[in-house]
Amino acid sequence: MNNKAGLSTRKMAQKRRRTINLILLGVLIIGIVLALIIDNWKTLGLGGGTVLGLFLLLRLLPDLIDKPIKRRQKAKRRADRGAKAEEILGDLLSNLNKDFLVLHDVSSPYGNIDHIVIGKNNGVFLLETKAHGGRVEVLPNRLLVNGKPPEKDFIKQTLRNTYWLRDEIEKVTGKKVWINAVIVFTNAFVPFEKPIKGIQVVNKKFLINLIEQRTKPSADSSMIWEARFQIAQQLSKL
Repeated sequence: MNNKAGLSTRKMAQKRRRTINLILLGVLIIGIVLALIIDNWKTLGLGGGTVLGLFLLLRLLPDLIDKPIKRRQKAKRRADRGAKAEEILGDLLSNLNKDFLVLHDVSSPYGNIDHIVIGKNNGVFLLETKAHGGRVEVLPNRLLVNGKPPEKDFIKQTLRNTYWLRDEIEKVTGKKVWINAVIVFTNAFVPFEKPIKGIQVVNKKFLINLIEQRTKPSADSSMIWEARFQIAQQLSKL
């Protein structure tokens, strides 16, 4: 019913590592075949032009795969950092007391939700974890990381998952509830600013206080808490 923090991102990194290894193996095999053909060109009856072409291909082969390999290596490192960040946040969330239910790595149509926290008196939190370093700028409608837009629109991604989670909880409780959406940076400096489109952006060291201090006992929070295991079951079906 509850996955391990960072599970899907760790699997993604492993998949990318396997892809890199397969590409390198394929190139090695091609290189060996080309070398054998060139070495036996007379036996195979190849012309000088063909041999020259094969020789040039053999020499260019490392350059041809250099950029694709580097691109995949960069993506693998990004996935490794993301998985580590999710694991760090998972460890932090394990410090919450028995009045909280924490779910990790929940599948959604818009990419996995890293963490969901349901509090007895605190409502529901959707947490998106980011491993970027440096400095985050919180602008009225977007985020900048080290002065540049990140590789994805974090606000759009979080909003889509927030609306989806709200609808999934409604299937269980029959009511639309407020979702506290939070983007958490594990390594970057994040100044305290107003939420962007209802999404709070924080560094990990402020997360637990944010969750624990947002205590507002209500009929909705009590209803959600009573239905927490049914909600978890509903989310695990996806």
